[in-house]
Amino acid sequence: MGKQPDKQPIADTSPPTTALLTAAGGAFGAGLLGAIWYTRRKQNQRMQQEIVQGVVPTAPTPQHTPQSYIQPKMTPAEYAIAKKDASLFAFKTLGYGTLLAFGGAGILAIAVGFWLDVKNFKEFSDKLKIIVPKQTSKLRQMLGGKSLEITQEEQEELDHIDFEDR
Repeated sequence: MGKQPDKQPIADTSPPTTALLTAAGGAFGAGLLGAIWYTRRKQNQRMQQEIVQGVVPTAPTPQHTPQSYIQPKMTPAEYAIAKKDASLFAFKTLGYGTLLAFGGAGILAIAVGFWLDVKNFKEFSDKLKIIVPKQTSKLRQMLGGKSLEITQEEQEELDHIDFEDR
């Protein structure tokens, strides 16, 4: 038919990313090294001032020996109260943890049900039977796998799925 006009090459207008990233990395490294150098310089100046003022001892200090540990004594009444409080705390913690777990799972189930527009487990199961094969084939293709198309057997299986409520 007709001859198409020659297309002019489009100039590459993208910024030089390698140079920009190198410059940004260099600026970050210089800033980090400068901050470390400044902090060490200030720390050395402060230490010199404290030594001159006599705040920091320069002579070795004698070895300190801590006192031996004395285990606290509890009366039987205190022990019973502590045991009761500990068991109450354990049960309250178990209750709060269970409440949070079931509440979080319920909120997640409601959100997924709303997002997938399902009202019961049967609809959810049917919806997943459609979603999962499509998404896994797309994922495999994105990861460089072979071209995944629905085979005849898979199509027959999808055709036999009953989506009506029983």
